[in-house]
Amino acid sequence: SMDIAPDGSRAVFGARGDVFTVPAKHGPTRNLTETPGVHERDAVWSPDGASIAFIGDESGEDEIYVRAQNGSEKPRRVTSNGDTYKYSLAWSPDSKRILWSDKKNRLQFVDVSSESVTLVDQSPIWEIRDYTWAPDSKWIAYTRPEQRRYANIHLYSLDTREKIQVSDGWFDVGDPEFSSDGKYLFFVSERTFNPTY
Repeated sequence: SMDIAPDGSRAVFGARGDVFTVPAKHGPTRNLTETPGVHERDAVWSPDGASIAFIGDESGEDEIYVRAQNGSEKPRRVTSNGDTYKYSLAWSPDSKRILWSDKKNRLQFVDVSSESVTLVDQSPIWEIRDYTWAPDSKWIAYTRPEQRRYANIHLYSLDTREKIQVSDGWFDVGDPEFSSDGKYLFFVSERTFNPTY
């Protein structure tokens, strides 16, 4: 796995169970984990550039950890009671929350400071793999697999905890993204309607 620092000065890599950062040109390579026997992966840089989040199994289950990008502090575990495989971490633009999906078809986020976890949604049939944050960090857009029909795009409000379905299920949809000002939601859709026997 790999990600780039917001200022482009360094990159973070997951390799052979550890998390490393390397400079764009000159400087030290930092091993942020150095944990033989523990598998850390899927590292992502926070938008403010201060922290790196990753998934690790030191507890025996997948949990999310956060560490200062310069290695000055020990990694802090921000989730607990893991019960399945986690993947695809996504920081909120304000660097206060981390969104992820798991093998139990859930979409959840954790507040990094309070370590409080919120369930956004759970699909009845498959993993939620498509999700993104609004620029103001107050909304989440995601594609939810549905039973016996096409997936639907939903919005989740962090203020009201309300879920809003924004597609109608008649066409295949995916890859939701907010405009940079947060006023529009873009998505990909196959819009050909040609029913046949």
